[in-house]
Amino acid sequence: MKGPFTLGIDVGTSATKVLLLDNSSEWVMDSWPTSESLWDNLLHWLDGRGESIVRVGITGHGPSAIVIRNGEVIGSKISWFDDFLEGCEREVANDHILTQSRAWVPSRLAQWEKENGPLGDGVPVQLKDLLNWQLTGVIGRDTRSMRGYSGEGDFFLPDEVIGLVNNAGSKISGICVGAEVICGCDDLTAGVIGLNSNKGDLFNLANTSEHIGLVGGQPMEGFSWLPQIGKLPALCYMSTSTGGSTLAKKFNVQPSAEAVKTFISQLENEKNSGIINDVNGSAWEAIRELNQPINEVRNMFPNHEMLIGGGLALIPQIVESRDAILRAGQEVSVLGVAKLAQRPLAVIFGAGKVGRGFLGQLLLRAGWRIHFVDSNLELVKALKEGNYAISNLATGEVDVISEYTVSNDEWRLQEASLILTSLGANGLANWAQSVSDLDRDIDLILAENHPAPAKLVREHISSSKVGVAQAQVLRSCIEPTEEQIADYGPLTVQVQDHWTLPLDADALTHPELVSSVPGFEAKPNFSVELTRKLYTYNAINAAVCYLGAERGYVWLSDAANDSQIADLATQVGVESSAALIAEFGFDEGEQRDWSSRALSKYQDVTIRDPIERNARDPIRKLGLHDRILGPLHLCIKHGLPHDALIQTMKSALTYREPKDSAAIQLVKHVEDFGAWGALQKIAFGADKSLANYLG
Repeated sequence: MKGPFTLGIDVGTSATKVLLLDNSSEWVMDSWPTSESLWDNLLHWLDGRGESIVRVGITGHGPSAIVIRNGEVIGSKISWFDDFLEGCEREVANDHILTQSRAWVPSRLAQWEKENGPLGDGVPVQLKDLLNWQLTGVIGRDTRSMRGYSGEGDFFLPDEVIGLVNNAGSKISGICVGAEVICGCDDLTAGVIGLNSNKGDLFNLANTSEHIGLVGGQPMEGFSWLPQIGKLPALCYMSTSTGGSTLAKKFNVQPSAEAVKTFISQLENEKNSGIINDVNGSAWEAIRELNQPINEVRNMFPNHEMLIGGGLALIPQIVESRDAILRAGQEVSVLGVAKLAQRPLAVIFGAGKVGRGFLGQLLLRAGWRIHFVDSNLELVKALKEGNYAISNLATGEVDVISEYTVSNDEWRLQEASLILTSLGANGLANWAQSVSDLDRDIDLILAENHPAPAKLVREHISSSKVGVAQAQVLRSCIEPTEEQIADYGPLTVQVQDHWTLPLDADALTHPELVSSVPGFEAKPNFSVELTRKLYTYNAINAAVCYLGAERGYVWLSDAANDSQIADLATQVGVESSAALIAEFGFDEGEQRDWSSRALSKYQDVTIRDPIERNARDPIRKLGLHDRILGPLHLCIKHGLPHDALIQTMKSALTYREPKDSAAIQLVKHVEDFGAWGALQKIAFGADKSLANYLG
């Protein structure tokens, strides 16, 4: 393992666990009795690795009552397992629904006041909040951990950064100064995250005590219920009267990995001896006792898979007897809080110029982790061996990118918070088929040069949990110069100084998560925005590249700066804009700016973009609803001039490029059927008036 690391800490009733998680999701864990010093043990365990920690998440047992006032802890610390004083019962004061079987935070605070006097201006917190405060000097708490408590001030979302590790916090812990510390959450929720569960999953956290419930469930009689908070789903759950402590008492042992191994051996010996019935004192009888409350709840949700994790999940006979799916062992909650703290992961399918030169850069700048998936083994190997550079054409600034992972066969979809594609039109259908079983709350962003990528993907992914959003790639990403290759390597990408990725707001499942990435602009009614881009940027591009090819230009900017081509491209923008205004009601001045920006982009001499790349696949670009015939037909519909679009269409029909299979096929169509016949063949339904221009 190598840094950067996310550190998770779980202070349990009997044991404290610590875990380092790296960007590839590998982790290493240790534990010690909770009665021992957390910071001394952590300092020793980290042994210098704390310098590579970038984020910290802490969870702990609760509900407790700890009060901070004027920069110090005052009064007694009351833990969830401490004896409860009579007369301190208090009602739940918020929208949590909690059973009466336990003393929740309001009751614990009443107990604290009975022991220590009025709370006054003291701030009640949980154990993990106390530890966060010791690291950062910042008081922060979350409503989910403060079960049933209604107060004001110092509240954060569980995954929100409350502060940075300060000098004092670094000295006691070994964590580097400046590491971000999130607010964190309760150990139940951390365990649910550690199971890698999704809405609709049944969860079983099998630890010292056991919990079973439904992720995203609605309130049910006899169950506790916690509403959604930030990224954390609603939970409908109950705790049982049994768990690891039951086994420990029954067999008079301390909970430990050795005790688990001994219990497994006893189960195997009893089974080999035929003792699998309710023999008093047997291990199998103990399992049936543990399973009874779990099975009662399990039978209420017969159509739900049950995910299990925790110390008891290390006993295969328990997992099998509950017909559960093993997701984690004793690390379940500490791994969960580390995952909550870790920056979100975006999986990008396609590590080409747009994938690494635009999508990856925006996400990395927003603090995300990125994992590239690409079928090009040579590209994957090259990315694994080093880094790559992004050179800004306008400013000359070079951004060297190294914080990523890449693979051709490891997709990491279950870890991902967001999935993006930049595969190219020809690879999208096969990819969509390969992920057709995707069925969880997640968004796909399709940064594809395809007329209807979302429609294509939806033919394969039917789950309503998955959002499928198209995006507009308005940044040019091109090949590096020889000098840049010499300086930074062949993976260098030259990019236009453009920092926004418009995308379909109406298609998103988690718009708040997507919009948290600076540059990701979620827009409503996006199909119209796509049409605007296609009929403006792409139409003007078509005029430049096809007329430029006719005149023998090699580079797009050279063609765009030819005065005659520039005049025609400008007129294409005027005609297309008039059609868009008539059809969709766009603002005239705004549309004029769109056209001007488009032509200026193609005239930028710093962008050495070959005409061959822009003119590639002329059959697709002469489609009925694509960049040339689309705006042309709108002009015909509204009785608007369209001479420049006609000229662009004619130039596209004469395009020749021996390395382009679509261009070769177009030439054959024209030779076999004539220009009008070829157009009818590749753009079925084209307006018959176009025949007058083609002969």
